[in-house]
Amino acid sequence: MTRIMAEDLAASPSCRVLLMAPNWLGDTIMMAPLIEYLHRRRHLPDGRVLRLELGVRSAWAPLFAADPRLADLLTVDRGGRHGGPLGSWRLGRDLAAREPLAVVLGPPSLRFGLAAFFSGARHRVGYRSDRRGWLLTRGLPVLPRGTRHHGRELLELGPALLSALLPERDDPRDNPDETRPEVTLPGCDGIAPHPAARKGEYWVLAPGATYGSAKSWPLDRATELAREVLATGRTRLVLLGDAAATEFTQALAANLDRQAARDLESDASLVDLAGRTDLRAVVAVLKGCRLFVGNDSGLMHLAGALQRPTIGIFGSSNPHWTHPLGRRTRVLTPEDFSCRPCYRKTCNQPRFCLETVQATEVLAVAHALLEGKD
Repeated sequence: MTRIMAEDLAASPSCRVLLMAPNWLGDTIMMAPLIEYLHRRRHLPDGRVLRLELGVRSAWAPLFAADPRLADLLTVDRGGRHGGPLGSWRLGRDLAAREPLAVVLGPPSLRFGLAAFFSGARHRVGYRSDRRGWLLTRGLPVLPRGTRHHGRELLELGPALLSALLPERDDPRDNPDETRPEVTLPGCDGIAPHPAARKGEYWVLAPGATYGSAKSWPLDRATELAREVLATGRTRLVLLGDAAATEFTQALAANLDRQAARDLESDASLVDLAGRTDLRAVVAVLKGCRLFVGNDSGLMHLAGALQRPTIGIFGSSNPHWTHPLGRRTRVLTPEDFSCRPCYRKTCNQPRFCLETVQATEVLAVAHALLEGKD
């Protein structure tokens, strides 16, 4: 059994733990329970204090830049320095410059396993996926997708790290409880809700899913929902998404025979912000909304993490694996489709399962959620 080296016992850079966040926005948000778990246990029984740092894509860094639980951020540049054939080696060298005691891998890929190996960290903790088990000092077995929530899978990396750091101690804190992982984003506390929230309530509809069309609720169903919401005359509708969602949002506005405003400060009942907001602005819009409706996507996970009433519509993916975390979330799934969850990017069946999820179902769940009903 490996003994703890003397230099590990000092509260110094040798106690630095680098947590590497996954590539997708939703998966990065689902890593938040792990951050909280290790933050609460940063004072180890042997006197060491862990310094938590997060390696994260630059696009998602604004969610954590002001997070008081983290000592520093390392931005991962997949499209530049950390991409290409030498990307893993360069990332590993950037990690090594921080002299980490441990690297904990949220991403399941071989390239991140190589980066952890090149970092020289004494402890390299992650799942034995993508044939990278030989690169890890503490590898966890990979379970079939959906066996447990992905947030729980990531959370299990915490006890694995602590057992590696304290190999001769049986620390009862090493086992997360079996309750649903709670996600918080204190790094977003300084972002105020969008001021338009003071002008009246609005719902957010996020029709896009970067992964593929098999996760996207069809245009005609989204149009039906939008028409019903706007018909009340009391609720505005904000369309949100990245640049890839603009074709969908423009088609939705055309179906409604409405000219969508491009600014939430306007008095228009329909506002299209797809492709027009950075991540901080998205957080502000979500904080101000009365309700979020969207596909299984990063925006769905972000809305849930911000504790907004959230409805996630699941097609090819598995809600048991990636349902939104948060205290006020619901999911809708098609019934009687033996082919799902298929995890495909595009549907290859004669009938697309998400066609069967009706706008009336979404509205019923929305009203129950807003009224506090189970």
